[in-house]
Amino acid sequence: MQITWTQEQHARRERFRRFAATTVAPGTAERDRAGVFDTKSWQALADEGFWTAHLPREHGGDGGTLWDFLAGLEGLAQGADDSGFVLSAVAHAGLLHVLCEHGTPEQRRRLLPALAGGAVGATAATEPAGGSHVAAVGTRARVHGVDDWRLTGHKAHITNAPVADHLLIVGRLDGIGARDITLFVLDRDRPGVDTGVAEDLLGQRTSPTGPIILDGVPVGPADVVGPPGDGLATLYSFLAFDRLMYGVVVAAQLEALLPVVLRRCAERRAFGVPIGEHEFIQDKVVGIRTTIESARHLAYAAADALVRGDDAYSALASCAKLAASEGAVRSTVELVQIFGHAGYDRAGGIERHLRDAVAIRIAGGTTEMQKKNIYKDVVRRYATPVDAPAVPA
Repeated sequence: MQITWTQEQHARRERFRRFAATTVAPGTAERDRAGVFDTKSWQALADEGFWTAHLPREHGGDGGTLWDFLAGLEGLAQGADDSGFVLSAVAHAGLLHVLCEHGTPEQRRRLLPALAGGAVGATAATEPAGGSHVAAVGTRARVHGVDDWRLTGHKAHITNAPVADHLLIVGRLDGIGARDITLFVLDRDRPGVDTGVAEDLLGQRTSPTGPIILDGVPVGPADVVGPPGDGLATLYSFLAFDRLMYGVVVAAQLEALLPVVLRRCAERRAFGVPIGEHEFIQDKVVGIRTTIESARHLAYAAADALVRGDDAYSALASCAKLAASEGAVRSTVELVQIFGHAGYDRAGGIERHLRDAVAIRIAGGTTEMQKKNIYKDVVRRYATPVDAPAVPA
């Protein structure tokens, strides 16, 4: 199992860590207060070649591996100090993954160069009444003529929607039977598409999130990604990839905070000594480090399973997402505690990490959904058939 980087991947990780630290990180606090997406850094990231790592050469990519992309993502997350910007990158990467794995040659030819060159992508599954239950989608493409449909529905809380140029829509396709969930890829300027305004969020405020309203949008076979009716399987593949990326991202973001934590532990004094000499403070730091390693290596294990085609991939991705999301909240609560009142004061910038972490328990599938996925996999793999002979005591 691959859990370490090659020399070239180490270099790519460091390259994008430096890029993020010098290009994305400046001004993060101001963007957070204003709720603004950093469009200039987004274009600069594309110009730096971030998205081309594992794209096919025939579509302007470098022809590398998934590991090459994840190395860059880890560096970006460590250097950016802008969790919302990185969350938008995760959502965008998911659309690229779907197109690379399931898009038609024409879809890849048309969309991959644009998405690698600075366009913004969004994937829309969530609906106002659906939440994490993606199979309950109500968006529907109704027959309008031969190979001509009209797509109508309402997507909610979609990352990147207010600024997205290209949209992957989860809907239903009439006329193909009970198994009708289908994926459609659209440009935002398609007639009948309205992306609305960005929501005013508690955290991840630099990641534009909002609705997508579809009112009789004309679609046809050329807009369908993957086989009609097979959208749920394709979507679950995307969601697993999305979840393993959260493990990579959370680990890198928390790792970037360790020097900040240790400086505080050395500078702040209590009972005549630096607080870092107290075991209860050391325990908090140890907890953060444990979250980093568990989230990161579970994500690596999920990525390795994906590359090898191992069916453990989806459950491992949920394990990575669960470790990352729950660990991020615990770690950032402890971060605020270590800084005391200074951590609670918005002027210090520490509380932003806690606000951002709360969203990770919801985005990409809630904590409860990850537990459901993991439990189902445990039952599938380890449950003893009722008619199996009893194991001797």
